[in-house]
Amino acid sequence: MRHPDEVLRIFSRTDEEVLQQSDLKMASFLENKNVFIERFPQFADPFAAEWATVTATARSIPPDYVNVSSQSGQTEALVKLMDRGRNLFQTLILFTQLAFPDDAAILRLMGKPQYDSARTNQLKLPVLLKTAYTQASIPQNKQALMAQGMKESEIESLLTQAESIINQDIVQQNAMKARTLEANRRITALNLVWSKMSLVCQCAKLLFQNDVSRYNLFLLSDGAVPAPVPQPAPAMTNKEQ
Repeated sequence: MRHPDEVLRIFSRTDEEVLQQSDLKMASFLENKNVFIERFPQFADPFAAEWATVTATARSIPPDYVNVSSQSGQTEALVKLMDRGRNLFQTLILFTQLAFPDDAAILRLMGKPQYDSARTNQLKLPVLLKTAYTQASIPQNKQALMAQGMKESEIESLLTQAESIINQDIVQQNAMKARTLEANRRITALNLVWSKMSLVCQCAKLLFQNDVSRYNLFLLSDGAVPAPVPQPAPAMTNKEQ
């Protein structure tokens, strides 16, 4: 299945600058609307209304930092669950060594050789915890562990912690996807704003090429051409004088 294409910005300004400039250029456009329409009929209604709508839409979509905050919170929650899972597994291994001294076989069954590769992996660690829970729940193993001081609640927590990590990982992945979708929606909307605004500004260069004040109203930094500056008359030479 083909991965969806990333939506890229067609402008280099910040999102907020684009929205601010859209408001300013829209106001200037409305003041000179009849001039634009006379030369470029495509700017007749509903162009202005469509421009206003896409600007409002872009502004209504939360900026990326809002989604980053939400995603960070879910990541922090997952990190805490992973840390708790590691502590539980290390507790189990300690009591296994106390209950079954010099028994490498049971340590293998508990999953100790897989710990280093699984300890920081949110997919592998739950599997390891479930494997450890299965082995620790075998009656004779459980009895031996509890005889050394391991609590039954700690053994049961191996399973519940594994499920918590799995569930929180799903929540985190959904938050990441939601951030991507919102970012794509926002960028798509802002691209529409920029397209309409830059079209108006491009046409304004032709309309107001002999009117510096109005020409300057429609300047954009991204690809904008500097306003025409009146050049002083060349100085006369002695011969010309």
